[in-house]
Amino acid sequence: MKINELKPIIENQLWDNLMKQNDGVFYRGEASSGKGTGLGALGKGVYLTWTEGMAKAFAQHVGGEVKKYRVKPGLKMADAQGKDMIEIKKTMGFEPWEFSNDPMYTGIVTMGLKEKGYDGAVSDKEADGIVIFDPANIEEVE
Repeated sequence: MKINELKPIIENQLWDNLMKQNDGVFYRGEASSGKGTGLGALGKGVYLTWTEGMAKAFAQHVGGEVKKYRVKPGLKMADAQGKDMIEIKKTMGFEPWEFSNDPMYTGIVTMGLKEKGYDGAVSDKEADGIVIFDPANIEEVE
C-alpha cells in the first residue's frame, strides 16, 4: 500500500473507532424545542458527542435534556483536521484551526463536504463532536 492510499484510512480511524466504541450511539444536549447547540465549526446539521457528560453541559446551557441517537453505519465522515476540510477552509481564508459561527461559513463547509461525498464531519475534540448533515442518518433511541 502506498502512503497516499494510507492517509484516508488513518483519517477514518477516529470515526470507525468512535462508532465501534459506542456501538453507533451518541448523545445530544437538546432544548425543549428540539434544537441542539453547535458552533457550526464542522458544518450544518445535527451535532452529537460521544460523551454523555458533554451532552449534559450543552443541555444545561439550553435548559433542556440529553437524548441518545443511533447513527447509521457506513457513513463517510470528514476529519475536522483532514485535507478536505482544510482545503474548504482555505478557500474562505481560514487557517486549519480557525472557524466562524457565521451561517455563511457553516453553509460553505457543508456544501463543500457534501460535494466531496461526505455525510458529516468528526472532530477529535468531544466539545466539537460530530455533525451529521442529514437527520435521516440518525435515529433517537431510548
